[in-house]
Amino acid sequence: MKAIRIHRFGSTEEVLEYEDVPAPTPAPGELLVKVEAASLNRADLSLRGGKYRVRPEDLPLIPGREFAGTVAALGNTVRDFRAGERVVAQPGLGGYAEYAVTNTSYARPLPEGVDFVPASAMPTIFLTSWFGLVEEGGMKPGDRVLIQAGSSGVGIAAIQIAKHVGTWVVTTTGSDEKCRRLREVGADEAVNYISKDFKEEVSHLTGGKGVDIVLEMIGGDVYTKSLEILSPGGRLVSIGGAFGPIPDPAPPLSDGRRASRFSITTYLSAHPEAFKQMDLFLELVRQKQFQVVIDRTFPLAEARAAQRYLEGRDHFGKIVLTI
Repeated sequence: MKAIRIHRFGSTEEVLEYEDVPAPTPAPGELLVKVEAASLNRADLSLRGGKYRVRPEDLPLIPGREFAGTVAALGNTVRDFRAGERVVAQPGLGGYAEYAVTNTSYARPLPEGVDFVPASAMPTIFLTSWFGLVEEGGMKPGDRVLIQAGSSGVGIAAIQIAKHVGTWVVTTTGSDEKCRRLREVGADEAVNYISKDFKEEVSHLTGGKGVDIVLEMIGGDVYTKSLEILSPGGRLVSIGGAFGPIPDPAPPLSDGRRASRFSITTYLSAHPEAFKQMDLFLELVRQKQFQVVIDRTFPLAEARAAQRYLEGRDHFGKIVLTI
């Protein structure tokens, strides 16, 4: 089969090699899936550089934390899936290939009406947003919520989830056009952080009260300013520092404010049954109550170009490889 493999870590997409490799064999409790679409995530960039849960002795490896396709074969003991069934999966590795394996704990059947490309882009962004905001952040109806990096995949999913729960949502992005599109997605307010200071603008929009919850994934000064805009009792949930450091531990805060870090990979490792939450989001997408915004697709052979595009920060929504 054709696959993208990494034989050495590196900071650029040149370490991605398009080559022929044997198709994997499903172990007991696993599915072999003929991959139709695989989503890109920022974690893929960290993995490429050897900074995300991999070691030199793990090489060569096939990146791709999530994908959608058709079950081609079943490992021993599998009873809940059948060959030919359409599925979405998030095994953490292996998606940049024509065939991939996944434990059944991290796979769910696709309902009719949900295509492979949007399905492949859903697990990380919707599960991160849901468990980060609701479980870690304690989000509830009536909260004022700030979603940083609203035009990212997680940002767009988080806006929809926060509105679904019944909150008021303000988000940030880098252009007036992206602000307009994020309001169409559901944000009550959107701030262009290039032309305005988001801290001052959010303070103005909330009448000086600040926000109850921040979902933050940028790091650096954005992290610091996000803490400063929290209302008393407010919670900041950090899901990664894509462009700056995150203090560890979090700095001391007053008036009941708190900051924490959240990883969907760590959460699902401890709670694999939580992957079934995907059924809700797949149904909401099927009913067209939620949308999955795909910026662009690339063929598998152009994975280097796809990762380069992801690093450029011009995209709105998700980037997907089609196989």
